[in-house]
Amino acid sequence: MNSLKKKRFADYGPYSHWNWQAQSENSLPHCAVEIELFSDACFIRSKEVEHGPYLVIDAEPFPPIEPRQSMHGRLILRCEYYLDPNQDPTISPRNTDTSRYHGGSLQDEIAAIYSLCLGVRLKAGGIVRQFSHGNEYGRPRIPRLDETPIFFTPRNGRYILPWHPIERKLDGMQEQINSYILLTPQQASILVRAARLYQDAVWLAESDPEISWLLLVSAVEVAADYWYAESNPDPIKQLEQLKPDLFQKLKDLENDGLQAIEIVSKNLEGLFGSTKKFRQFLCKFKPHKPPANRPICYQVDWSQSSLDKIFSKVYTYRSKALHGGTPFPKPMCRPPTIDHQNQMFAECPDVGLAEASLGASWKAKDVPIHLHIFEYIVRHSLLNWWQSMIEIS
Repeated sequence: MNSLKKKRFADYGPYSHWNWQAQSENSLPHCAVEIELFSDACFIRSKEVEHGPYLVIDAEPFPPIEPRQSMHGRLILRCEYYLDPNQDPTISPRNTDTSRYHGGSLQDEIAAIYSLCLGVRLKAGGIVRQFSHGNEYGRPRIPRLDETPIFFTPRNGRYILPWHPIERKLDGMQEQINSYILLTPQQASILVRAARLYQDAVWLAESDPEISWLLLVSAVEVAADYWYAESNPDPIKQLEQLKPDLFQKLKDLENDGLQAIEIVSKNLEGLFGSTKKFRQFLCKFKPHKPPANRPICYQVDWSQSSLDKIFSKVYTYRSKALHGGTPFPKPMCRPPTIDHQNQMFAECPDVGLAEASLGASWKAKDVPIHLHIFEYIVRHSLLNWWQSMIEIS
């Protein structure tokens, strides 16, 4: 892309994507660093994997005795920097531009992509080694205390996301991660923003599940808004599909009905139909199959009509939480119970006909899904959407 045509920071892509592209244009990196990555998952069967200028190394000295351990540094990310700092448009900014802003750095982007691909809690810590020309072994560095991410483990040992602190293959999603460079800069910016929301959602789930619900919904919204706009670039068509009643009322105006439709469509582009876009995105990209090893009781009905109702209810709770201050229902924020018939985790809360908690009560139909099942749906939906962008390009 010609630099003169670049209008927004998102046109350059996130730093991790832009740096990967720059690797093909420069024979040698300007410098390199190694960064500690924190997780409560265990990574097996692969000591290191390489993706362009990024190398992820398993830093565990010995196989873990127990898969479920406390949060600590488990991986090392070696990052080579090929970008020319003088080409960064943020050096001399002239306007407000948040088109690729997600609140993190290059290493946060890579950690978020790994978190999404592997389905683990993973965050970047501080730099532990710096390399420069003529310094083959690098210079060690002790990270500052504030560079270490904080994680609160469950007090009673019961996890809200019980599948996260387990074993994962470090190279289990290598092909998907390698396809990151095949995205356009704009697609990469949206993917990283959604991945960062997913990363924060699973990180906070054990200590603040209400916030985790909101972040997972937001991760879907980021992707859904972009996907819907790309699929329906005409704002008038968007208005007709997402707000058919309003469209018809404007069309029926005696004078200047078509002009009114055009004005409203352009001014409200991207701002309406949030619930419908959210549901349509999940219905299109959701995993085809439910998780393996399902419980005998308290299963989520995986039919299209049932999931569509669940998605609508989740989005309603999201809106009530953001705009009315009503948190997600307590039964949906608890660790899943275990089905004693086959020792699998329940997919929806066991509340009987109804349950009262903290001054409120909910019927069983109003608490239809546990957080770990919704996380499973969100993660695989985002991965399927990512894959669809590669196939289209």
